[in-house]
Amino acid sequence: MSPRTAAAGGADILTRKWTAEPVFAILLCVIVGLRIALPFNAPVGGLVGLLLVPLWLPLLRRARLFVALTALLVAATVAGVLLTWWMSTDHLALPSSLVERSALALGLLGAVGALLWARTVIGLSAVSIAYGVGMTLGILGEIDATASWRFTFSIPLTILLMAIAARGDRLMPQLVVVVLLAAVGVVNDARSNTAMLLLAAVVLIWQRIGRVAGSARRRAGNVVGVVLFGIAIFFVAQAAILEGFFGEATKDRTQAQISTSGSLLLGGRPEIAASEALIRLNPWGMGSGIVASPTDVTAAKSSMAAIGYDPHNNYVDRFMFGGGIEVHSMVGDLWLWFGLPGLAACVVVAVIAGMGLERALREGACTVLAVYLATRLVWDLAFSPAISAMKTLPLALVVLAVPVSALIAQRSSVRQGAPQGAAAADRRGT
Repeated sequence: MSPRTAAAGGADILTRKWTAEPVFAILLCVIVGLRIALPFNAPVGGLVGLLLVPLWLPLLRRARLFVALTALLVAATVAGVLLTWWMSTDHLALPSSLVERSALALGLLGAVGALLWARTVIGLSAVSIAYGVGMTLGILGEIDATASWRFTFSIPLTILLMAIAARGDRLMPQLVVVVLLAAVGVVNDARSNTAMLLLAAVVLIWQRIGRVAGSARRRAGNVVGVVLFGIAIFFVAQAAILEGFFGEATKDRTQAQISTSGSLLLGGRPEIAASEALIRLNPWGMGSGIVASPTDVTAAKSSMAAIGYDPHNNYVDRFMFGGGIEVHSMVGDLWLWFGLPGLAACVVVAVIAGMGLERALREGACTVLAVYLATRLVWDLAFSPAISAMKTLPLALVVLAVPVSALIAQRSSVRQGAPQGAAAADRRGT
């Protein structure tokens, strides 16, 4: 069955009989996307997912990478506690930070499990749309005087609109959504998100050209192609910004960041230098409840100053080191909080994303949503705080979940009232 035929079959989900199970699955996806927080920032959706372990754990029996991720997240939680106990002899430990970061790791596990189960019930497209609805509803609690497109609206609306546009495997609706979102991003100084949107559009067109030509690309070609496109878009976007196409404010900010450290990435993310210094001092990690000592803070600030950034400000003192350790990088955060199990979990996450994107490209079944989520996942691993990465990471892992796709499609096809086309569409992906 061709991807287009499979996608058409997936539209049957709109006319299927909605019993209690699919309704619950939809609500579960909305709750996970909404990210309602309990005390210690424990996500309600993730905790509900942990209660549903009997439903989704059997799905992992054919998914070695997800089994590895499950084991590593549990091990990371334990390692964070043990490292906190070990480091507390000469560091201040905050039980509240320990609980919050443990909840983050286990909440991710529960959220991914919940979405995997929901995918067997309602299909991947409905999961993505429901998750996007949840994220969009979450905007309501963030609308205030500081609300902006860049920090408040861009990601939720991008996920929702892309998920809707990707339903029919049609090129134009997806490109129209990407162009509109990118245009809004350009005028609102959303540089990174706009670049991700442009990369998604380029990869989608590249895939469609290959599909029309009937050519098949090898695995290495897919991976190298996406990487080269990403590098090209980075430099083209940087040049466009410096020429003033994104506005004078964006131009001035970008030029200042490049002048500071000689690189837009280092200038825009000086926390990279702090991460390197802390990891060099504590290669085994520091613990999920540990507060950086004066020695740690001095080392981090010295490393940031070495790249031309002035670290003596409230951002560094309060956000990064005021109530624990936050280095604005998922890899850095999980490594420092949970030690080597945290680092290993990040590696597995990256492998899942890479394999999923490569498989979708090889089969000519990739969408802008899949490319965007994979790109954002890589960006978040390197440049986003772990708690911010949790906004899209559960959906990204489920959208790119190659190892469980066949099992999920099989389970979906035998459910009472589930159309056969829905199973085929799920094999295609979002």
